[in-house]
Amino acid sequence: MKLDKRLQAFNEKRGALLDEMGAVDPETLVAKPLAAKWSILEIIEHLVLAERAVLQGLPEPSRLTERERRLKHRVSYVVVMFVLKYSIPVQAPSPAMLPQGNRSLVELRRLWDENQEWLRAYIDRLDRKGFRRAVFEHPIAGPLSVEQALHMDQVHLDTHIRQIRKLQRLLI
Repeated sequence: MKLDKRLQAFNEKRGALLDEMGAVDPETLVAKPLAAKWSILEIIEHLVLAERAVLQGLPEPSRLTERERRLKHRVSYVVVMFVLKYSIPVQAPSPAMLPQGNRSLVELRRLWDENQEWLRAYIDRLDRKGFRRAVFEHPIAGPLSVEQALHMDQVHLDTHIRQIRKLQRLLI
């Protein structure tokens, strides 16, 4: 799938989730039916923070530099994708990805929109070779290209949508 279509599909899924959660009772969004687990709102906050962490805080695109991808990074990427795809429970790989639980859904939507607007602007500046340059950084998988970062973002979103659905079933 072309990168722009992949980004569009991601944003449609993200928008549908946010719209759906906007119609949910606010008490349900912050409910924690499972001890020591995140609420729906905290899961969404984690998604926003994780994306921002991998995108390195949305710097001026010209400040992004290509990073060397070693064999260990290629292996780590596959492992991270496996963990995400099969919803294997793990700790967030960075404190920057941990939700604080003090943001509203409106604020999280604004931050997530900001992430995606930055990513779209960055992608629009790239030539074909730029799609494969490893300029992003995942704390476990290491350097990532925009293609890899977007693919990981999609799988990460799907993983947490399944987690949200499970929480919703518990709250019914």
